[in-house]
Amino acid sequence: MKGLRAMTLTQRVLLTVLAPVFVLALLISALYLDRDAELAEQATRERGLAIVSFLAPAAEYGVISGNAASLRTLLDAALAQQDVAAAAIYGRDRGQAALAGTPLIADVDSLPAASAPQLVAHRAGRYGFAAAVTSQPITVDELGGGTPAARADAVAEVIGWVYVELDTRSYAARRRSTVLTVLAVVLATMIGTGVLAVRLARSVGQPVSRLVEAVRRIAAGDLDVRVMVGGGGQEISELQQGFNNMARSIADATHNLQARIEEATGQLAHQALHDALTGLPNRRAFEQALEEAVKASRRAADHGALCFIDLDRFKQVNDTCGHAAGDALLHEIGELLRHRVRVQDLICRIGGDEFALILRGCSPDDARRIARELVEAVETHVFEWEGQDFHVGASIGLTYIDDHAQSPSTLLKAADSACYEAKRGGRGRVVEREAGGPAGQPA
Repeated sequence: MKGLRAMTLTQRVLLTVLAPVFVLALLISALYLDRDAELAEQATRERGLAIVSFLAPAAEYGVISGNAASLRTLLDAALAQQDVAAAAIYGRDRGQAALAGTPLIADVDSLPAASAPQLVAHRAGRYGFAAAVTSQPITVDELGGGTPAARADAVAEVIGWVYVELDTRSYAARRRSTVLTVLAVVLATMIGTGVLAVRLARSVGQPVSRLVEAVRRIAAGDLDVRVMVGGGGQEISELQQGFNNMARSIADATHNLQARIEEATGQLAHQALHDALTGLPNRRAFEQALEEAVKASRRAADHGALCFIDLDRFKQVNDTCGHAAGDALLHEIGELLRHRVRVQDLICRIGGDEFALILRGCSPDDARRIARELVEAVETHVFEWEGQDFHVGASIGLTYIDDHAQSPSTLLKAADSACYEAKRGGRGRVVEREAGGPAGQPA
């Protein structure tokens, strides 16, 4: 108290002004760091779980087929996401099938048994997330392999795991930089306030109160809060503007991060339902669409047809010119089929040289016509490769999605059997068969 009495009025005013500003700086730093750390950890958890949630189904084909290039492409896409430091895919025996980046905290013993995405490790500034890759048992019989009935109680089988490691150290560095920037702005304001201490002391209360309220609202999650600039002198106005810039930067960074997560999620979701070679919907998308078509036929009598398309003489191209030629041929045939069907129809590649077509709202006569036109289009298509011309064909098994369709598996079995009959009877033909009905007949 004696020392306070010995101070001049200017010194007392300086102390009165600088002390609250100093306390305000500490309050901003404490509230921002505490809340930001919580939000950062929550955002990291949600982002990691979202990435492995969509990476797991996308990796199913690669794990089953052992296609290392496909798995590597998925991991490279995951590694391109912000803060993703490493990604890996493990096989059924927990052996590493593909790796991108350098995982630091990965532990194969911590991989979850369930398919639900989980946080499995957290240390050294890194978060490790994992999800099981599952495979739904296929109920469609292979050509010539018999026709065993599908089990109604079949469950998904764990065939591997995806693992993603997020590194939050870069985010922590940005946080430190932001705090230092805030402290620098506060320090500059304190120096300027000292020059005009007496005048500013009378008007500093209200602007500071607005800043405190704005900080509290940001800490509560309101990233769009801004303070009115003006009142209290130039230094306080600069502090207000600096706060607004900081709040705007935080909001922009958060929105950009969310947009990137949504974009990555959309890309992974698209990859999970589309064939990487032809760009057509894959088997998973086909099975979902067939299920919906069966439900629609029961609910609204929206009848249609299902076609199994198997290419003829495709092996000749593969054996003569290699798999690169075979892939190019499959891409051309996929484009050919896609442009030959109606807008409401769905053409899918379900594996190898096999395609499936769902004709929605289609009468039997129209279904036969469309199937014959597809056979003719494939038959007349000329595939050129390194100076050689190749002619392939197509055999189609046709069945109808109507009131008699008991289940998707029944339709798949009928279409598969009819396609086999078409190939056995000379190829380049359309054979139709009712679901659960007698042997197929040429369409």
